[in-house]
Order: sequence, then structure tokens, then C-alpha cells
Amino acid sequence: MELTRAAGTTLLVLLAALVLDVLFEGWVQQIFGHAGPRDAKGQLTWVLAGWPKTVKSALFLAVLAVTLAKVALDRSWRDFATKTEAALVALAMVMVAAGLFGGCGPVLIGQSLFVYFRGVIVFFAWRALRPTCRQLKPIVIAVGVIAVLNASVAMAEFAFGLPVFRALGWTELTWARLARADGFFNHPNHLGHFLMVVDLGLLCWFMTLERVSRKWWLLFGFLAFGLSATQSRESTIGFVLGAAVMWWFRRGSVKPVVIAAVLVLGFAGLQVAIPKNQATVADRLAGVFNAIGGGKPKPSGKDDPAASRQETRIVFFKQGAGLLVRRPLLGYGVGQFGGTVAYQHDPYWYDTLVDNKLDPAHPDFPLAGAHPDQVDSFWLHLTVETGLLGLAFYLLWLYFLISPIVRARQRDSLLRSWAPALIAASVVIAVLSPALEDQLYPVLLFTVLGWAWAAPGAGSPLPAALPRSR
Repeated sequence: MELTRAAGTTLLVLLAALVLDVLFEGWVQQIFGHAGPRDAKGQLTWVLAGWPKTVKSALFLAVLAVTLAKVALDRSWRDFATKTEAALVALAMVMVAAGLFGGCGPVLIGQSLFVYFRGVIVFFAWRALRPTCRQLKPIVIAVGVIAVLNASVAMAEFAFGLPVFRALGWTELTWARLARADGFFNHPNHLGHFLMVVDLGLLCWFMTLERVSRKWWLLFGFLAFGLSATQSRESTIGFVLGAAVMWWFRRGSVKPVVIAAVLVLGFAGLQVAIPKNQATVADRLAGVFNAIGGGKPKPSGKDDPAASRQETRIVFFKQGAGLLVRRPLLGYGVGQFGGTVAYQHDPYWYDTLVDNKLDPAHPDFPLAGAHPDQVDSFWLHLTVETGLLGLAFYLLWLYFLISPIVRARQRDSLLRSWAPALIAASVVIAVLSPALEDQLYPVLLFTVLGWAWAAPGAGSPLPAALPRSR
């Protein structure tokens, strides 16, 4: 009994530390970094500190170890023998097969699977912990305070621009010049995703109340304005879709959903009304039409407000489709198509992807001005690496993740409305960003999913409240 209690306390502390870690990792890397060599333009570069990523990986591994220990002490292995786990194993086997057929070594496959599934560690941990509302309250309050802090910083960045970015220690000022706030995150989309998750959680809570006081709507509006300052379009679209799914799931009053959607869309529209932002939007739209029209991508400088002569995502989708028709079933193998793992394994992955020959003069996958260490669409990344089989099995796994919650009778539960809304939002934002495998979003998403499965609000673990899908 004492060992079980100790394991539970340790797991709770580690999970809380991991959630807080991913919310500040980018900023800590910047603050503890150091000046690097000059680039081609003669400007000093900044080398980010590497130890925060090491700390994060250690936290993931520690959470996994303590989770296994707690499950063993509780003898609760059967709680993890559902169709969801079977679908996850099947997906992992497809990814391993894709890696082997793509010529990937075991280390590369292992690293890739860790990045794809590290959020699942958090999901299993919360289910093993079965937290109570009392245990979760400090974490929820801390995350709420951090959300308000980030929204405040985003407003300051929106109002005062470059001085605020420099005061926070940022040396990469591309987003400042594009009038996009990023708070304590290293990319505006990360802040947008975070505030979207929090705003959906607030809206979900509002829908459980008979009347929402004005102060809570003011808080929601404050966070919604912070979201708009990031100009994260996928976060705005994801919120609206998530809110619609939440209303359909609960079938309650539509008024809170309408008010929330009006606030989020209204503030997003306000950003577009600003002249400088209008020029950026026009450039992006021109980039979309240029990319659709075809032609060889023309990379632009980093300070170009259009980001590239052709919209990178459109170019990547077109080029990715050209690659996929050559290997449609299992793709090119995990760790072969952009992302952190591919870049660390081969910084010139975009040149060697097709014929394994390093020939920068004739690249197989022109980057169109994008960073070589990322692909701005999770679904494209997954499909090119694991083929149509990998995509199908991933979607099947998502279905088994959410179906027990959707089938649950206790639809008045806050968490069991929040989780389906987040899944819907995730499908959208993963089209336009690598969110489902980045350093932040999976931890937030699988935390909410883990809470919903463990049903802390109901005061009972998942098996007592949800039908097991064996």
C-alpha cells in the first residue's frame, strides 16, 4: 500500500513537471543559449541550449518507468488491454515495417517511434494514476496562470512590438517583424495551440453552468485576444471546429458556443484589419496561388514578409504527392522525411530522399524557403514516411482513442466533452502544422484524453465509468 501511494505521488509530480516543462522549454533554450557563428549575411546566429530537451526526454522516460511500476503494483494490466492498445500496437508494427522497407536502421526507427508516440506515455500515465479532482486542481490553476501570463505577453508584443521581444531575450525576430506574438514559446503557432486548448476547456466548463458570469467571459475574451495576436490560423479554425463538436456532443444551449466563436473569430478578424497584417495576408495568398500555379519554388530571405515566393505548405503537399505515388503503401520509412529525427540523422534529407545521392544542385525535394528540420504538416509527414497504410492505421487508432468517450453515458462530464473537441481540433491543426509530434501539443492533448479516460470528475477510474472496448 505504501509503495503504491509513493508511486502515485511520484507519478503525479513527474507529470506536473513535464506539463510545466513543455510550456517553457523554448524560452529556456533561448535564455540559456549562446551566440554562434555569423551566417551568410554576416549576422550573428544564436545557438539554443540543448540541456532542456535532455531534461524533457528524461522526464518522459521517468514517467514511463514509474507508470510501469505503478501498474505492476496495482496489478492493473488488464485495464490496458483494450482495442485502443491493440490499434496502437498495429500502428507501431506498420511504422516499423515502413522503416525496414525504407532501409532505416533500428536506432532511427526507435527514435522516430519515440517522437511519434511520446504523448502516449502521458496518456498511459494519467490512466495508471487515476487522479482525483483535488490532485488535478493545482495543475489546472498553474496552467491557467501560465495561459494568462502568455496572453498578457502576447498583448504587449502586439502593442509594442520589437522591444518586448528583445526584453524577453528573443534573438530570432522574424515573428516580431511579422507582428505575430509568441509569448514564452519559440513559435506563434505553439502559443496559439496552447491558448486554443485552454479556451476550449473554459468553454466546456461554461457549458456545464446555468449562467456564466461576466468576469469569466472577460477572461475568455482576454485569452481569445491573446490567441488572435499569434495569428495562428489553424488554432482559430481548430477552436471553431472543436466548439461545434462540443455543442453537438452535449446538445445543450448553443449560446455559449456562439458567444465564444464570435469572440475568437472577431479578434482574429481584427488582426486582419491591421494594414501591416493585410499586406502579410495578401503576400501569403499570392504565395498560395503561385504554388498552385506550379513552377519551380523560389526561396526567399528569412526577413521576407511573404516567408517564400510560393506557399511552403502547398509546395510540400504537391511534392509529397509526387513522392507518394512511387511508394504509396508503406512510404519511405520513419525518420526519412523532415522533422527532428530525419534532420539529425541526415541534414540533407531533402536531397537524398529519393535516390540516396547527395546532389544539392538537383534536389529531389526543394524546400521553398522552409527550414530543413521540419515539415509543416503532420499528415503529410506521416503519410510520406509510412504510406497510406500508416495513415489509415493512425486514423483507426484515433477512432479507438475517442470512441469509448463518445459512447459514454456521462455526457455531462466536462472532460468527456473537452476530449472530443480537442481531437476534432487536432485533425485540423495537424494539416497545417507538425502539432501531433511537436514538443508541446501531444502532452496537452494526451493529458486531457488521459483525464477523460480516468474520469476524475466522476470519482472513479475509467473501467467503472466507461464501457471497456476489448
